[in-house]
Amino acid sequence: MKISKTLFSILLISFLSFTAFQACSDEAGSPNTQNENSAEARASAPVPDGTITEQVQFLVDRDRYEEALAKLRNEDMEEPEIQIIVRDTHLHYGNWLMYQAETIHMTERMPMALAHFRRVLQLDPNNRQAQANIQQIEEIYESLGREIPDGIAE
Repeated sequence: MKISKTLFSILLISFLSFTAFQACSDEAGSPNTQNENSAEARASAPVPDGTITEQVQFLVDRDRYEEALAKLRNEDMEEPEIQIIVRDTHLHYGNWLMYQAETIHMTERMPMALAHFRRVLQLDPNNRQAQANIQQIEEIYESLGREIPDGIAE
């Protein structure tokens, strides 16, 4: 799903203007139980045996980015294939944080996304998608008069 820059800006501005979460009561109902069960199943599925590429892809397909990156930390970062997998995992994670990580508040998601896109640029300085996403997030922070978060993901 692609969100226009304007819509994304409006969403980010709306979320950043809030300083507190609204608590949802269990009695008022929680998100769709079927979606919760599906998310639980995706989060708990055991990683199948296979190559590091297959294992990381399995985890990324289930939005288990931290686990995928942890697996990659045990690999030889001098290997070009591993560098590409690490780059792509950070890029997917950043995109997920920008557009789909609904359970994480926007004020946490955007600094995390920036950190992952910056890591992508460390690995691939000419990556246009990471450059564009960084620019988009930084412009929104600037338009709000807020300090742009620092940091690079590991």
